[in-house]
Amino acid sequence: MIALAALTLSLHLQRSSFDMLDGVDIAIAVHNTDRAPENVIFPKATEYQIEIYRGKDLLWTSQSSDPVGTALPAHTRQFLPGPTTLAIYIWNGVESDASTPAPGTYTIRAKLLGSNASPTASAEVRFGDSTPVSALAQLRQGDVVTIAGTLDATRGLLTDSTGTVTLERKLLRAPANATIAVRGFLTTRPDRTRAFFVQRWAVVH
Repeated sequence: MIALAALTLSLHLQRSSFDMLDGVDIAIAVHNTDRAPENVIFPKATEYQIEIYRGKDLLWTSQSSDPVGTALPAHTRQFLPGPTTLAIYIWNGVESDASTPAPGTYTIRAKLLGSNASPTASAEVRFGDSTPVSALAQLRQGDVVTIAGTLDATRGLLTDSTGTVTLERKLLRAPANATIAVRGFLTTRPDRTRAFFVQRWAVVH
């Protein structure tokens, strides 16, 4: 079978911040540099794969196994000359083991899963340091940030090197002796005390 050299792949990332646990919009585009349409044969229903790497270590993949006993038919998709948006995937910033990557730079790789065309593309994504607990009081009402630290025995207080904050809900399933990233915002309770409203949390890997 002749491979379609006219097709290339590109990745475009969009995000609102560099915070851990903040989602990353991953747009995958197929570029047909030929003047004629190109037909790509996909052996399975899935047309692309996304992977997240720290160095050579695979942290997360969009690829899942087909259900046992299920044979999904092959299909063909035509790509016209020029760019075609294949997919916009929102990665939630969580690895396959439900942890979240520590601050640093990571590589996102995408691949077209055609049997006669399988171009790849890559891009880097960076996660910055978490917001210090001591800086929460200076945030505007409703500002969403990620903080990180350790929990007390009740799982209701989070402490980093700059201070301690009360969580609006206890993270009863969080492990002990681990760094926990928590995304949310500071809120004021009816008794006028302050607490951090937890939207999402994960162990920092």
